Amino acid sequence: MGLFGPSFMKVWQQGTPAEGKIVGIRRSTVSEDESTYEVEDYAVDLGGELLGIRQKLSPRQEVRLGMPVTVHRQGKAAVIRWGAPVENRWKTVKPPASGIEDKVDGPPRGGWASGQAEILDLGTRAGMLGLTTVTQAKVRFNDGTEALIDKYAPPFYASHLGGKGTTLPALQHPRDARKIRIDWPAAAVASPGVGVAPIAGGIESSTGSGSAMSAGEPNTHPGFGKKGLLDRMQDKVAATTGGMMGFDMNAGPAAEDPVSWETFIAATVAIRDDPTTPADEVAQRHGIPAGEWAAVNKRWMGRIMTDWKLGAAYGEALS
Repeated sequence: MGLFGPSFMKVWQQGTPAEGKIVGIRRSTVSEDESTYEVEDYAVDLGGELLGIRQKLSPRQEVRLGMPVTVHRQGKAAVIRWGAPVENRWKTVKPPASGIEDKVDGPPRGGWASGQAEILDLGTRAGMLGLTTVTQAKVRFNDGTEALIDKYAPPFYASHLGGKGTTLPALQHPRDARKIRIDWPAAAVASPGVGVAPIAGGIESSTGSGSAMSAGEPNTHPGFGKKGLLDRMQDKVAATTGGMMGFDMNAGPAAEDPVSWETFIAATVAIRDDPTTPADEVAQRHGIPAGEWAAVNKRWMGRIMTDWKLGAAYGEALS
């Protein structure tokens, strides 16, 4: 409000406090000055009086529909006192409708069938050429169809939901039964989770060890095969380049290789540090059978070319 009313911090620090409850959440995007950004609007019930407040609540992963909040007011200006003050894009707005409206991660339009989806398993894959981690979910719709949801990330208001073994409201594409979307607004309205902490570690950023966990906890494993466009392009380039260099691009699972990753790395470093001795002879000192180094190197280099984690570990080991 700034130019036409009290500043955010003035209302935050000096406004008259009143106790209320969040009864509506509206999440959407706004375009401005060639940029698009996300905004959240809240409907807060102050004992029968309804206020509409656009505000970035921080931390927002514990924000829930129906949770009690303290609102500070000064004239027509109002601020939700929650966590740390974030004054960007704060303003008074028309109150959202009761419940949750999510134009970012909400349900799709176009005749999708409503139902339930059981979260069978969670996994992660590399994204953006290995710069990010993307969570994936294997799900089963109530008609028995199993599908993969890529970029599986509960919105902040549903961060307590979506763990392995749970069942959530979902929608199924009218023409492709294997396209399933979780209806996060409906899930959070049905189970608001006031006072419930986010799932330990957060599903969106989980990189768990793959050990079994109980229902409702993030149980992440290696991903289920689907990759983004950039990563698929990178794989194609790597396969072509690796093939031209003579690497074995179909070496199979690393865990089944008779020469372990640790042994391969130790031999590689030793060969680099002893350039005057034949590579095969150096490799034998680390337990690799005579005459096998060339094949071992081709197998592991093929894996390194297609697995960003191995590539990172290889670069670190040789740095």
